[in-house]
Amino acid sequence: MSNDPSFLQLIKVHQWLDELFLAHRTALLSLELSQAKLLFDRYESNLLSHMKDEEESLIPIYSARISDVPGGAVELFIAEHKKIRGFLAEFRQALTELRSKRELELKHKAIELLDREAMYTGLLQHHHAREQNALYPWLDLVTSAEERANPLAGCSSVNAYKVALEAGQSAK
Repeated sequence: MSNDPSFLQLIKVHQWLDELFLAHRTALLSLELSQAKLLFDRYESNLLSHMKDEEESLIPIYSARISDVPGGAVELFIAEHKKIRGFLAEFRQALTELRSKRELELKHKAIELLDREAMYTGLLQHHHAREQNALYPWLDLVTSAEERANPLAGCSSVNAYKVALEAGQSAK
C-alpha cells in the first residue's frame, strides 16, 4: 500500500523548487548576477511547469470531486498561482534592471529585490501548506492508485525533479 502513487510526493517537488529559489537568492546576495539569473530561470521554468501540471491535471479532478474543504477552495489555488506569476514577472524585470546598476546603487537594488523575494517566500510557504494540507491529501482520498498514476507520471515537474536527482544535481 505504501508503494501506491500519492499526490503527496509533489511535496518533494516543492522542496526542490524551494532549494532552487534559495540558491538564486544566495547568488543574488553575493551579487553574482549571471548565476542569480541562471538559477532564477531554472526555478521559474520548473515552477511554471509545476503550476501548469496542477491547473491542467490535478485541480480539475479536485474541482469535480471535492467541495467545501476549509481553506481548500479551487479559487484560492488559482488566485495564488496568479499572484505567484505576478511576482515572477516582477523578479525577472528587476533582475534585468540590476545589470545596468553599479556599486552602491546595485547593492541597494539587490536589497530591495531580496526584500520583495522574502515577501514572496511567505506567500509560497502559505500556498505550499494549503496544497500539502488540502489539495494533495484530498486528491489521494478521492482517487484510486490507478487514477493517481497517470497524472503523476505526466507531471513534467515530477519528471524534472527525478532527472535532477538521477543526475546528482542539487539546486546549485
